[in-house]
Amino acid sequence: MTEFERIKYEDLYREAWLAQNIKDKASNPRWNGGVSNSALNGFKKHTSVNKGGRPKLSLSKDAAMLNKLLQREMSLKDAADIMGLTVKSLRQIKSRYGLPRSKDEPVSNVHPDKD
Repeated sequence: MTEFERIKYEDLYREAWLAQNIKDKASNPRWNGGVSNSALNGFKKHTSVNKGGRPKLSLSKDAAMLNKLLQREMSLKDAADIMGLTVKSLRQIKSRYGLPRSKDEPVSNVHPDKD
């Protein structure tokens, strides 16, 4: 198909599409033209998305120690032996605080126990 034919058929297809939309709207008044509701309502992101997401939690004593151990590339099993905690609890601390963190990463003053 040449460029000229493609352009000609695009116009014909558009006209047929608009005519069919009118028929569909007449038969079903709730039909929105195949557009999602979020597009019709002007989809808006959550406000924290624009600000960079949820703020990082300040590290507790256990989280700070685990962060140091993880920065030294120690396994969770070895860290559990040193800290006297279970591997499961260290895994939860690691996921809650997003460990390991770099030293120059900004931290908010939000503490998980004070929500």
